[in-house]
Formats: sequence, structure tokens, C-alpha cells
Amino acid sequence: MADVLVLSRHGAGGVRQVAEILTQLGHRAVLLSELPDDANREVCAAHLTIDWDKADPDQVAAAAEAAQVRPAAVVNMVESLIGWQVGISHRFGLPGGADGRAILADKALVRAELRRMGLSDVAFVAGRAADVDIEAVRSYPVILKPSRESGSSRLVARADGPDQLRDRLRELVAGGSGDLGVIVEDYLDGTEFSVDGPVVGGRFVGLFAVEKPDHDERRHHDAGLLIAPPQSEPVQRGRERLVAMVSALCTEAPLAGLWLHVEGRALADGRTELLEINARPGGGVHRAAILHSCGVDPFWEAIQMALDEHYTTDCAGLAQGSQLFGMRPFEIYEVGRVAEATTLEEWQKIDGVLLGYAQAGFEVTSLEKENFFGEVLLTASSVQELRRVANRVEQVFHHRLLPPDAN
Repeated sequence: MADVLVLSRHGAGGVRQVAEILTQLGHRAVLLSELPDDANREVCAAHLTIDWDKADPDQVAAAAEAAQVRPAAVVNMVESLIGWQVGISHRFGLPGGADGRAILADKALVRAELRRMGLSDVAFVAGRAADVDIEAVRSYPVILKPSRESGSSRLVARADGPDQLRDRLRELVAGGSGDLGVIVEDYLDGTEFSVDGPVVGGRFVGLFAVEKPDHDERRHHDAGLLIAPPQSEPVQRGRERLVAMVSALCTEAPLAGLWLHVEGRALADGRTELLEINARPGGGVHRAAILHSCGVDPFWEAIQMALDEHYTTDCAGLAQGSQLFGMRPFEIYEVGRVAEATTLEEWQKIDGVLLGYAQAGFEVTSLEKENFFGEVLLTASSVQELRRVANRVEQVFHHRLLPPDAN
């Protein structure tokens, strides 16, 4: 039995799923988070608290020693904690600290490396929010987003001109985020899609692709129906190009022992550009969709790679099936706590709904990020029928919020 650190921030990180798998494997899940009353601690064998903004790996080591925890591996599903994962792994001499994954902790580093390798034409400017050189931005529109403190599309915004960009940066500074590292890059007009898969032998194996035809271009959040496998020819071609691009980066960095969730765009002019690389499986119902379509559990594979640096996902015979799947997330756009809403049982009465989740008591504290109350996984024989099922799911959705100051 080994102690495995499971990193979490703001309650994110797939802690319950990770803890369940670790328990099945005979290991102890040790939660490492900033919340003393973390709701996920009940499913873990131990809980260590850490101030992610002020502490360092030596303090993690001291807390582990005091709790008689001897870390044998680190599992992390949170983008903003990649740097921490690398630092903790280095501190304890564990898998995950010796490869090139530190580059994934900073979107500006990834963008710079892709340009150096001749794999991307996206122009960008990066720095502290308080110091970004707006004059260096040569064309608009642009996307502004955190370069390190990312996840759930937090603080992502579009600017159509220098005045909008200046105003948005001022808002960040006024809100106390002047030291936040940000990247300002070209807005890419096209169809967004994602690809999931492991890194095997220095190569990204893109197993599971999802097309996002209904993507919310105002908020830059997932929305509407997500379709797998991709049905449009531009995204089908873009998938191959994106996989090749990420594979080249994996070889150059180098990257190993990872499951990646990569987002890209198929552009109108035929190009494909990478948006970001996440060093973890896709969220929401992606895990179930990948298991149904490809016959492999991405969480299981990611955890096995974290436990053993020599573990390699066996991709022989693995491929995305032709069966159509749809994912329909539901976001709440008001601050408050959900007092009453659609239940998963209501959704599952609809033909074509396989599974999903709905979070009772879900609370929205900020509109500066994605706030998904629930999501369902659908299947049908055609895209037209898939949309019919999604429409029935949408008609069932309802919710009532209590305002933030309500008891």
C-alpha cells in the first residue's frame, strides 16, 4: 500500500474518481488542498492543507512528515497546479518531475515553443496583467487569458480593439490580479474541437476527438451539443494535424507518462492551430464517453502512469469507434446557489441518454469561469437524431437559484 498525493484546488481535480481508483489498487489517497473543510476529504485516507499561493514543496514535505505520509506518487488533474506537481515530484524524487511537463504549466511557454518549432503562426504577447505591452499587439480581435492560473475558462475574454483590451487589463488590476500572468493572442475564427489520448513513446496518440459546433464564442465556454467523432471534414483533417503538432512537441520537450486533453481550432483557411494542452483527461462526461467509444478508461491510465514512470498505455487495437455520441453541458449564468433543479433521473428517462451528472446544491460564486451544473452523454444513429435527443434534454432542464445572501 502506497500513499498517493491527490492535488486539488477550489474543489476541482476529480478527487472522488481518483480516490476510488486508488482504493481499488490498494493505495491510500492523500488529499492535498487549500480548503481545511474540503468536501472531498471524506473519500480520502488523509488530508493535508496547503496554501497554493504562498507555500512551497518543502512545506508540503514538512506537512507530510508530520502526518506520517510517505508519498509514492502525485496525481494532478488541475491545470493551475502543474507547476506544483512538478515541484512536489522533484522534492520527493517521484515520477513526473524529471520530464518536460513544466512547459505545460505556462501557455506562453507552449506558444513560444510551437513558434520556435515552426508549428504555429499565432501572434501573442505575454506578461503580468499590470505590465502587458498593449502597443505590441498588432492585430485584433485577440483573446486574453491567464497563462498559468488557468482552468474552467477562468478570466478568458475577447477584445476587439486596444480600448477593450486596456479596459479588461485595468479590471484585472483593480480586482487585485495585477500580478497574474496573462497571454494575449490572436483570436482564431473557426470550429473548436478537442482530442484526448496518452503520450506513448514520445508520441501523442489522439484517441478520442470531439467537435464543438455550438461553442459559445462570446463567453468562450463549451455550449450546446458536442459531437464525437467529428463529422465535418475541416475538423476531421484538423484532428490529424493537431495530433501531429502535439506529437512533435512531446518529442521536443520531451513529455512522457501523461494523458493529454488538447484543444484546437480548424480555421476557415484550412489551417489548424492549437489552443491549449491540458495534462489530464477531458472533464465532465469525457471519461465515460472515452470508455464507451475507445474501450479505455483515461483516469485509470493517467493514474497508472503517475504510479509507475515505466507504465505505457497499450494502444494496440484502440481507436475511436464510429458510434455517434453527444455531450450536452448545462451552465448556469447567475450567481447564487441551486435550490431546485433537473435531476439526473429526469434526464435518464429520455431515450438516447446514457448517463450524466447533476450537482444538487451547486453554487455559482463568479461568472468569470465556466459553471457547469450538469452534463449528459447521448447517443443516436445520426447527427439529426442526436440533436433531437439533445433538444428533449434541453426542454427538461430547469433550475431555481437562491441569491448569494440567502440563508
